[in-house]
Order: sequence, then structure tokens, then C-alpha cells
Amino acid sequence: MRFSVENLRAADAAARRLNAALARTSLLKVVLPKDVEGHRERFIQEMGQGRPRDPVFDYPDVDRDRCRPLRQIADEYGSRTDAVNRLIAEEALRHLATYRACTSRDSERITWATSQENGAPSEALLAEAVRLLEARPTSDATGRGREFSAEQVLSAVERTLAAAGLTDWSVRVTPAMAARMSVVAGDRLVRIRSDIRLTEGELVGLITHEIGTHVYRWVNACRIAGLLGVRLSGATATEEGLAVWNELRATGDVALDPRFALRVIAVSVALRGSFVDVVAALLPYTSPEAAFDAAVRVKRGLIDTAEPGGFIKDHVYMAGHHMVRCHLARNPDDFDLLMVTKWPLAHLDGLRAADPVSLI
Repeated sequence: MRFSVENLRAADAAARRLNAALARTSLLKVVLPKDVEGHRERFIQEMGQGRPRDPVFDYPDVDRDRCRPLRQIADEYGSRTDAVNRLIAEEALRHLATYRACTSRDSERITWATSQENGAPSEALLAEAVRLLEARPTSDATGRGREFSAEQVLSAVERTLAAAGLTDWSVRVTPAMAARMSVVAGDRLVRIRSDIRLTEGELVGLITHEIGTHVYRWVNACRIAGLLGVRLSGATATEEGLAVWNELRATGDVALDPRFALRVIAVSVALRGSFVDVVAALLPYTSPEAAFDAAVRVKRGLIDTAEPGGFIKDHVYMAGHHMVRCHLARNPDDFDLLMVTKWPLAHLDGLRAADPVSLI
């Protein structure tokens, strides 16, 4: 598909409807288990006793009516013939199917839906993740130097947003998060996990990842046309890959953060194994607490975490970085284009003629 700024802007009202419907059906809100801290404490205690058990997660009730706006958008725009409206209908249907799968709590459905979006880790990617960890094992206890608390991280994020003129954004410290930091673009909100502890290098990298990529891409896109701020199907690998690429550039690191390699192993093991299996596979490379957190990320959405499968996403940080790095090595000018849209690499050809970069 080829687009112009004019026909993208003509869909601003539809894009607002779609973004509002997507915000109402946020996946991360429905797959995060209740009482993650309690589960962590019990699991670590059981592991110390040599008897770790797969957690049984509980989740908040889901309001099925939240799906209705997505269904209405799909029905209304699916009957139109132009490319932009078809795209809107397709995205509504895709997200609707994923949301329904994730709220089913059925392992097979969740695995299928999230794998459709993110693929699965290849054997080559898994082998590379193991090599990275064996060459550069993580260290969670010693040699980290000065560390920044959640409140200090919050202050740093607030200063970064203020310096960019994003005064309508808020920052909140939140317990029971799977991620260290996350962006809720529709709410203009940055959330920070309450037990976070970061070195200076980690702080720079995480702010670049979350604010310098996820926030700036969304803000830039919405200044041009609302639809450019909608993360289209297949965009997760581009989004996270670019965030990792920016992170490495900001910190001057030449090797990936070992966390991304841990996540590849976690996804690979989760596809065929249990929560306990995921933790066991990660323990040679990291702490029990970090292994637990990685396992939560890949088993979120499930009730019985002994079942194989899960929320298949976390390998895209490493796989997406390789994809984006190779693309930008061949097409360095596409960096600016990537920073003004939430769309995936596959759609860049359709946007070049529109030249959205010139409008920022």
C-alpha cells in the first residue's frame, strides 16, 4: 500500500476511535497476574527448600463489553474499499482476536495469537542468546556501583519529558509490574516498577528505550497523522528492535543487555515447558529473582503456568534488534522515518513518498 499525508490525515477521526478502542482493550492490563510480589516470595522460598511449584495465577475480571468498539470499527470500516479504511478494519480485527485469546486464559489460544504477531525464536537466535550469556554472564548482586531507586528514576524521567516539552505526560511508580518501566501512550503515562534499582548506565539505556523511542515515536507520529501513531500488525519487533538499537547507541555498548538473551531462552523453553522449567533454564545465567520475573513475562495470561505455551513476545527484543540493525545498515536514512511512525519496517516503502519526516 502507498499512502499520502493527506489520506492519512483524512482518517484522523477513525484513528482516534481505533486508538481509544485499543486503549480500552490493553493486553498488558489483562494478562498481568494479581499479587506478583506474593507469588515471587512464595516461589523463591519454595525454590530454597528444593520444591518449587508452578504458580497458579489469578486475574481481575474482564468486562467483555470493552470489545464492542473494536467490533463496531471492524464492521464499519471493513465495508469500505480504500486502503486506509481497510487497514483500520484489519487492525481492529487483529487486536480483537488477540484480546479475546488473551482473556480466554487458554494456553493454546494465547500462544497462537501472540505467536501470530511476534513469531517464535529460531534455533539460531537461541544459540546466539546462549553464547552471549556464556560470554557475559549477568551479575545481580555485586559490582554494580551507584544505584538509582524508583523515586530517583521517576525524577529522571520527569526531567526528560519536561526537556522535550511533554508536560502533559505523567510518571507513576507502580507495584506488581512485569517490566521495569512501561509506556501507556494512550494515557500519556510512564509507569515505573516500585522495586526498580538501576545503575547509571542502565538508567540512560532504559530512558532511551522507553522515552527516547516508545514515547518520541508516538508523539512524533501523532503530530503528523493519528494513524501513524497506531502500532500496526507486525510492528512489535520493529518497535522493540529500534528501542534496543537506540539504547546501545546512547550507552555506547557493543553487546546487548543480557536480559534480552535471557528472554529468548525464556520464550523458547515456555513454548514447550512449564514456569518451573523456564526458571531452571535461566538460573545458570542469572539470579532466582530475575529468573522468576522473566518467567512471569512469558507465562502471563495463563492460570495454570505448568501448561506449555504463553505470552510469546520477549524474543523480539533481540530478534528485532538484529532486523533493525541490518535494515539501517543498508538504509541509514530510514532512521528518521522510523522515528515518526509506529509502523513496522514492512510498511516503510508505502510511507516514503508521503515524506512525513519533513512535517516535524
